[in-house]
Amino acid sequence: MKKIWIPLLALLFILAACSENDAESEETEESVTTVEVGEITSGDLTIDKNFYGRSTPTQTTPVMAPMAGEVDSLDVSNGDQVEEDDVIMTIIGAETGQSFEIVAQSDGEVTSLTATEGAMVSNTDPVAVIADLEQLKIQVDVTAANLELFKKDEEVAIQFTGDEESSVATVDYIPSLPNESGLFPVELMLENEDNQWIAGMVAVLTLTEERMEDTLLIPTASLIEEGDESFVFLVEDDTVRKVLVTVTKTETDVTAIEAELEEGNEIVTSGQLTLSDGSKIKVANGGSES
Repeated sequence: MKKIWIPLLALLFILAACSENDAESEETEESVTTVEVGEITSGDLTIDKNFYGRSTPTQTTPVMAPMAGEVDSLDVSNGDQVEEDDVIMTIIGAETGQSFEIVAQSDGEVTSLTATEGAMVSNTDPVAVIADLEQLKIQVDVTAANLELFKKDEEVAIQFTGDEESSVATVDYIPSLPNESGLFPVELMLENEDNQWIAGMVAVLTLTEERMEDTLLIPTASLIEEGDESFVFLVEDDTVRKVLVTVTKTETDVTAIEAELEEGNEIVTSGQLTLSDGSKIKVANGGSES
């Protein structure tokens, strides 16, 4: 019996040793983490802030009839461009029976025309409005905290909804007091000589809220925050080193930092959540491979 047990025990020891070696091999393979890396850069980080406003004519002139009467002829339509003293319509006075002309009091575009030939008009309500659209006013309601971003006569990038290209408007008025809603109605002027834009369009204004010059920049995806610590994993050959950083400003794609790092250093941008100081890595996106 002893002769039978000895080979069996030897076989068990061999199988156990093989299993232990396989486990160690698997553990070694699992300890190498596949990651993606990015490069630290340096430069300026500009933080922009968007504001929304609506365009209105800089000047509107109501067209009034001097007396009630019947519209005998109508010489314009809504959207027509007129010059000062152009005939808008001819009416026949209800009391006098005499015919007289109503003319434009300014240059601009005919809007809000309500009169029609043969209809009666009164002398209490405008029969039309002439809007000067060669220059548009953009009003933006801002908080007291954002009011300081606007400077008188400063040019601001502006883009209307649906436009692919931006234009430039000039800050014309900065109020000292808020309106009824507690906001400050800032006004900007936009040249519109070619009538490229119409009144009522929504405009997006972009102003620089903050600018950080000559700072270290990292991909935001590389940043890890745990408790009070912020850190990244610096790639060193086939391992990583945990480096603490001080975040000065974070944007969606880029974060400005202060740290003992240099421009050109590679840091882990994906796969870092399972890493620790000294972990082995394999780079998957063409960086410095192990």
